Amino acid sequence: MRHIERTRVIVHVIDMSASEGRDPYDDYLAINSELEQYNLRLMERPQLIVANKMDIEGADEQLEIFKEKLKEEIPIFPISAVTQTGLNPLLLTIADKLETTAEFPLDELLEKEEEDTVLYKYQAEAPDFEITRDPDGTYVLSGEKLERLFAMTNFERDASIQRFSRQLRAMGVDDALRKRGAKDGETIRLFDFEFEFID
Repeated sequence: MRHIERTRVIVHVIDMSASEGRDPYDDYLAINSELEQYNLRLMERPQLIVANKMDIEGADEQLEIFKEKLKEEIPIFPISAVTQTGLNPLLLTIADKLETTAEFPLDELLEKEEEDTVLYKYQAEAPDFEITRDPDGTYVLSGEKLERLFAMTNFERDASIQRFSRQLRAMGVDDALRKRGAKDGETIRLFDFEFEFID
């Protein structure tokens, strides 16, 4: 994953033919989940989706299913690497994105270059988040990392809320709430935002 730190634009190349029995949308979610868990700031980078193998029978139907599942506004470029179709619009868009996108330094990573390259992740003394409980029974989430994540989320867009939920899950918030005894339907508060816990 180290090479991804220097990447300004993330381009997902997805096999849209599903010829090996894999679901293209599940592959997309799995990749983004790995990026989130490695470093949340990676999700600030602009993303493009390349729907590859569109020359294979059934790829058109798979692409329509993929678009229906995708709630976020991410450009999709149908291509075929074999027949070389659809490449020009993709390459032009990537070039434009690289020209207009600034670098994203990952401040939370410390690197030490020695004879063997070693990557050290910065570990804050304080936990990523804390869970307390108000007298009315509401579970209250707090923490600097959560505050940064909260500030970057547009709660007027369903796609942003869904991504925020996935990020909390990746941080272990859901599991921690269960251990504290949170039940389905109970109220969780994060700053001025309240939501129901879904088990």
